[in-house]
Amino acid sequence: MDARDRLPAMNDRIRELAFFLRVSEVESFSAAARSLDLDPSTISKVIQRLENRLGVRLFHRTSRVLQLTQEGEQFLAAAQKVMAALEEAEASVSPAATEATGVLRISSTAAFARRRLAPLLPEFLRAHPLVRVEIIVAATPPDLFEQQIDISFQSGTIPDSTLVARRVTTARWHLCASPAYLAKAGTPKTPEDLSGHRCLNFLPGSFRSRWPFKSAPGAPDQIVTQEPKALAAANNGDVLCALAIDGLGLARLADYHIDAELKAGQLVIVLDEHALEREPIYAVFASKRHLSARVRAFLDHAQGHLGQA
Repeated sequence: MDARDRLPAMNDRIRELAFFLRVSEVESFSAAARSLDLDPSTISKVIQRLENRLGVRLFHRTSRVLQLTQEGEQFLAAAQKVMAALEEAEASVSPAATEATGVLRISSTAAFARRRLAPLLPEFLRAHPLVRVEIIVAATPPDLFEQQIDISFQSGTIPDSTLVARRVTTARWHLCASPAYLAKAGTPKTPEDLSGHRCLNFLPGSFRSRWPFKSAPGAPDQIVTQEPKALAAANNGDVLCALAIDGLGLARLADYHIDAELKAGQLVIVLDEHALEREPIYAVFASKRHLSARVRAFLDHAQGHLGQA
């Protein structure tokens, strides 16, 4: 068999390795299929064909769990080396591996997009003229595969363990109100005082509607949590910020919601000695492997600038 006869078989083997590595990474045939824009049955058939050719079972399959077998673990290590060598060979001659091109789709909340991401774009786009940026604003984290999101900026716990989360900056949440409101209603001295105040909050039952505080200054391990009944509620921090500026009540908002308003004196922070530590913000993306040059470039750009902030 000459080299031309071996090419189809070699291409099939590379495809099998790519599918096997993707399934191993996300631990799900359906998640692997979504990320590759394929039908789950196609992924399953290719993996079964690979197992038949090797004569070993690579995955333990149950209705709830997909795990590598011992043979699968051994094959995984070898397959990763093969694919890494192939990627290195292609990268050595491919301009696309080093030049950022194409459409970069980014997701975040409205306030973070406006106050933190938008200021990064002019410099980034000047440095990478072949890239176009699309920003998708969402109050809740999107499905990266379904919406074809390259990077999602999120805070708090990242529930999907198949995703990669890189910490890029931190945010601190403040309780604040307008000077006019505080002059009229008084300034709360403890978290318990909030029961006597008008409050502005995120929608009931949402993660942000619960307000955690240190029970006493200097006691970070003693936390009290309140969920004030809101005079007005919204799923958007900018709306709550506007209501707080108008003197409607107290709101708990992140620094990227209110930093300009604090500087302008439109809002004042209260109970700062009871505030908890800063909250990490992550750039969430699908995989460390096969990152496009545009995604890698923006991750580095964002971390360099947001990290300084």
